[in-house]
Amino acid sequence: MKSILKKIVQFHLKLFTKITLWRHRPFIVAVAGSTNKTTTKDYILKFLREKFPPTGEAGGEEEVRGNPKSYNTEIGLPLAILYLDSGESSALRWLKILIQAKMRALFGRKFPKKLVLELGVEEKGDMEYLLGMVRPNVAVVTNIEGSYTYSNSSLEKIFEEMKLLAKKIPEKGYLLLNSDDERVKDLAKHAKAKVITFGFAADADARAENLKTDAQGQTFDFVFQNKKESVRIKKYGRTNIYAWMAAKVVKNIL
Repeated sequence: MKSILKKIVQFHLKLFTKITLWRHRPFIVAVAGSTNKTTTKDYILKFLREKFPPTGEAGGEEEVRGNPKSYNTEIGLPLAILYLDSGESSALRWLKILIQAKMRALFGRKFPKKLVLELGVEEKGDMEYLLGMVRPNVAVVTNIEGSYTYSNSSLEKIFEEMKLLAKKIPEKGYLLLNSDDERVKDLAKHAKAKVITFGFAADADARAENLKTDAQGQTFDFVFQNKKESVRIKKYGRTNIYAWMAAKVVKNIL
């Protein structure tokens, strides 16, 4: 998308998104971190849709919605909230999308009561821009860890962006932090919201114990709020367990 067109689209999408959220005031769960956002978001959506099924007739009115695909950036996030497709590089398609966005913002009546939104952050200022549109009630920070795309300096930038998110969650909200990631744990120092940690660490508020792997997937004991639950998931890897735990905590606190 050419820069001028991008600026026009970005400005109007942000405006229409803010109007939409102001009108409908949904409960917002944000998922942020350097990796594992989409898996965590998908588990949260699954659990919340089980707890809050659609209401009404003919399939029901949607109670919970999340980012389609990985729409989580300055343009992707408003598209996710407004539930619109990308116009890619077509100016005509973007014009049609902006018209749809305006109509939904000003006149749309149906809107989910809860949103589960990935926040995609890579550079300084990204989180501030996204939080200029959305004000989460709950935030989950998956990790702040390296990969081939992140240098140590990049991870420090990500930490600063996550710190802003931690500060913005209201006192009555919740901040869920991966206790096995030292950078993520440090975010608790900057939060005024209630902090809940999750992970394999013995001091985690919600933790996985007795992890075993077999031909059908993984089993573990989930301990939270003085209760222990035996869990089996059919997917492999600790990333799925972290995502499952975060989603279970969100489901329990809502």
